[in-house]
Amino acid sequence: MTRITKDALLQVSDLVEREVTLDSLEGSPTVLVRGLGAGFSNQAQSEALEMTTTVRGEQVARVNTAKMEAIQVLHGLVDPKLGTVEEAEQFMANCGPAARKVVGKIDELSGVDKASIEEAEAMFPSSSEKAEGEPEPDAVAAGNDGPVEPVRDGSPAPQERP
Repeated sequence: MTRITKDALLQVSDLVEREVTLDSLEGSPTVLVRGLGAGFSNQAQSEALEMTTTVRGEQVARVNTAKMEAIQVLHGLVDPKLGTVEEAEQFMANCGPAARKVVGKIDELSGVDKASIEEAEAMFPSSSEKAEGEPEPDAVAAGNDGPVEPVRDGSPAPQERP
């Protein structure tokens, strides 16, 4: 087994291109897609991460899948090449099965596992998704004259608001 040199490592690529037939569109045209490098995959995921604050003041992270997929299409669709995220969003808005097929092939070639992202989101639901039987937040939990930050069982109470 041979160890790769630094120069070779900086020049090598394992990104693969594939022709995708969009059989849901008239004439079954094709497009050329490429797997995303780690930098673009990370960019798509980080730019699509949205932080929101619940009524209880807790921070919740959520991945905006539509934005993430538009960024993936922008960087992974080789021919025809789209020039902006807005163009990728327009393609995604206009097409269903064709867009799913393009994104699916980019995911496959990039090694992206969206099922893991969705599983993580399910483990940490947003504030709008309360568990069955969970009481509605009261005025204190919603931030009216309550503690500055949430109190966890066994921890000292935080300072009250002035």
